[in-house]
Amino acid sequence: MSLERKSEREVDAIEISRWKAYRDFTAYSASEVISGALDGWLDGSTDSTMPSAPEPLGSGILSTDVKNLSHIERRGLISRVIGPRPVFLVGTCDSGGARNLAPMSSVNVLSNTPPLIAMSLSSDKGGRVRDTFRNIESGGIGAKVSIQALLGDRRSALDVEVAAQPHPGDVSEWDLVSGRLVETESGDVLSTAIATIHAEVVEIRNLPRNCKASLIIMEIDSVTLASEGNEGRHPRLIQISDGALSNDIGPSGWAHALDW
Repeated sequence: MSLERKSEREVDAIEISRWKAYRDFTAYSASEVISGALDGWLDGSTDSTMPSAPEPLGSGILSTDVKNLSHIERRGLISRVIGPRPVFLVGTCDSGGARNLAPMSSVNVLSNTPPLIAMSLSSDKGGRVRDTFRNIESGGIGAKVSIQALLGDRRSALDVEVAAQPHPGDVSEWDLVSGRLVETESGDVLSTAIATIHAEVVEIRNLPRNCKASLIIMEIDSVTLASEGNEGRHPRLIQISDGALSNDIGPSGWAHALDW
């Protein structure tokens, strides 16, 4: 069992207790469904009423005009509402073949057929145009992009923190993160990623309203996954607020503060 393996690896006792509680709660919930205890509620045959739903916006509401907020305030408010979002490390190459790796939380699915995704890119917090955008703009339509989905643990959070910092042009983030570069026929893979999307740029759009960001539209060529050794779905690294990372399943018990 997974918990037995955690014990053998001497995982923190508090973390194990959280997973035990999560496992027991999930098992209890499943037993309720299997036993039919909830059938009356689900098919409407019982006289009992479902518990009333909470109404957070039922009274005492407050609307905020986002145009009156500073950039930081606006970013924080929007991220609290439109989130959490998965965080990726996105790999690109410059015209000389030098590799770059940068964290992104703006990757979204546009279409499944054809398989189109999008990513918005702007300047960093210091006003510097991101290397990722420079590389894609230089490569133009057809530029290759690798999108590394990250495991939801502290190591991945630290990798994001390292990759988010500005580095000299002769330093590649691939050499600074905990994983290693794996070159495949499909494209670059980060060894510590739980999946990699290999995509090709099909359109670069300027956004309206004098926005500094550009929208990069890509078509997915392939997805790389581990061929064996998976034990169900892995927790993924997500941005849970404007300045914090954590994971998306089970009792995380941690959050990593990040000013990026």
